[in-house]
Parts: sequence; C-alpha cells; structure tokens
Amino acid sequence: MWESYLAMVTEHPFAAAAVQFALLGTVGELLSMRLRDGAWGAMLRPSRVVLKALGWALLGIYIKLMFLAASAGVRALADFGALPEAAASPQDTAELLLAAFAASALMNVMMGPSMMILHRGMDNLIDRVLGANPAGWKGLDKGMLTLLWLWIPLHTFTFTQPREVRIGIAALLSLVLGVVMGWTSRRQREGAS
Repeated sequence: MWESYLAMVTEHPFAAAAVQFALLGTVGELLSMRLRDGAWGAMLRPSRVVLKALGWALLGIYIKLMFLAASAGVRALADFGALPEAAASPQDTAELLLAAFAASALMNVMMGPSMMILHRGMDNLIDRVLGANPAGWKGLDKGMLTLLWLWIPLHTFTFTQPREVRIGIAALLSLVLGVVMGWTSRRQREGAS
C-alpha cells in the first residue's frame, strides 16, 4: 500500500495533492465545526461537502505549487549567495534543518498570505452559493499570524521529510488543525458561558 501511495504522489503530484487535501482538509473542517457546535447540523449537506472538498482540492494544488516554489527558491538563494551553500544540498542534520527552516520561512512569509486570502475568499464564495452568512474577512489578521508562530515550525518539520510525502503531511496537518481549532473554539465558548 505504501508503495502504491508513493507511486501515486510521484507520478501524479498535482492530482495527489488535490485528492489528499480534498479528503483530509474537508474532514478536518467538518470535525472542527462538529466539535465547535456540538452537532453536525447543515454542514453535512451533500452540496456543502462537495463544494468544501472542491475548495480544498484547489488549495491542495496551490499548496503543492508553494512547496515546489519554496524548495526551488532556497536553492536559488543559496546559488546566489544569499543563503549558505548547505541550504541547497544539505549533508547533515544541522544543514537539513537550515534548509527546511529556510524553505518553510520563505513559503509561509512570501506565499502564505496569498493562500490564506484565497482560502477565505473560497470559503466566503461557498457560503454565498449555499445561501449562508459568509464569515467575511473577520479574524484573518489572527490567521496570518499563525503563519509565523505555527506554520513555519510545522512546515520546517515537513521540509525535513522526503519530497514525496511532504504534501501528505501538510494535508494531515490541516486535519489536525481543524480538530484543534474546533476543540479550542468549543472550550472558549464554554468558558464564556
């Protein structure tokens, strides 16, 4: 099974990114809402699930592009002399961590904001299409800050892993984050009551 997964993500990297995020991102978002609200409610309407999965699939492709651009950017910066040569071809653990941190920082600082805006824009559009109240842009500033304190460290770990599994790890992190956000939102609501 592992060999089949590696073959799929190697032979069809963009389709694999779309499928992984469509599944794991959507499940994470649904679990987040379930934990936050204490009930499934309208979130399980087939039209909502399909549109959310489509949105997550598009984000998966965008994130795959971000990962590729960040890796290439680190190599280009090292070749240019803006980063140590070790960042382009790490030979030991310290150099691997340097390269991973550089890729994660580059990706999250330079490309992360556009991804978050795209994600929120798609969520707002999906809500409008379904006749729900869109969240608008409220709280996006706090989301942007997570790029620094949460996503740079998490993706530093992700960039230490083999290229073939990085998007799968990122998709799994989206599911885990959904669960954590839902649980945290519920605890905050209960504490305010």
